[in-house]
Amino acid sequence: MDWLDKALIFELYSNARIPIQVLCKKYDVAFNTIKNRIKKLEKKGVILEYCVELSMEMLGAEWLYVEITTNGTEDIEEFVNQIGNHPLVRFSNQISTQKYQARAIVTGANEIFELKHFIKSISSVIEFQMHPFVWIAPTALPSSKARTKGHRIVFTKNQLQILHCLANDVRMPVTEISKRTNIPIRKVNKILEELHEGGGVHFTIRMMMADPVELIIFLRYDDKKIDINHIVEWFQKRYPLEFWGGACWLNEPVFEVIIVPGKITVFSDIIRQVRAAPFTISVQTHLFSSDSLLRGQYRGPSHTRLEEMFRKAGLVET
Repeated sequence: MDWLDKALIFELYSNARIPIQVLCKKYDVAFNTIKNRIKKLEKKGVILEYCVELSMEMLGAEWLYVEITTNGTEDIEEFVNQIGNHPLVRFSNQISTQKYQARAIVTGANEIFELKHFIKSISSVIEFQMHPFVWIAPTALPSSKARTKGHRIVFTKNQLQILHCLANDVRMPVTEISKRTNIPIRKVNKILEELHEGGGVHFTIRMMMADPVELIIFLRYDDKKIDINHIVEWFQKRYPLEFWGGACWLNEPVFEVIIVPGKITVFSDIIRQVRAAPFTISVQTHLFSSDSLLRGQYRGPSHTRLEEMFRKAGLVET
């Protein structure tokens, strides 16, 4: 991927409804170029889905990273899906032999306990660790779900009607929304703007960055010498295209760095530079391929909560 692919991904991550014409003007690129780039990202599986998601503040939730070690007796695909199908888990995948990771969205101690009990009950699991984390994506737009927890708001009946349309097709044309809701086009546009800027929901994409190879660096750093912001600046300065951000653990000084290189040959140089950095204590790396990565992308609690809102508003049958 080049700078334009990266820019388009972050634009759609922040607002999946952004018109192609707006992107053309912003990046001074022809309409067909933008359109074809987006189609290519969809075809490659980088863009998995266009969706509506409630903000983390609306959910009252936090992200949780789970690393699981097994005894090797499990069926890999079955195990990935078993973990990923848990209602709290957002996605799961294998990271190395007998090692798996999962990302969960939890709303408190009870849900953490529930997830712990579920993982413990799987016979092939030897041990697991859980780490609350925050996403760090310095080049993402400020309104992106990677940069803000959003706000807790109460949706109006008209807003819920429009969200009900967008839940199945977040890029549904305004004319179609107006037709289905009987809300005038001008008012639909106004409500869409309110929703996008209100911080209660995100019109966004779900994505997988392995294109064709993604490097994940688990960097344990000395937090007495440096804070995470300086580490992020270090990566931005040296690898502005390859560095996509990552996840910062809150209970340990670990930064999970996401690297998407233009060429696989840069991996060894990046790893060598990170190991030699003055803030580095230790480094673990995982290499993901778009061909070999087992992934389980699942709808999270946002989907469930939206369905509850729609039922209460009488928009779906109970």
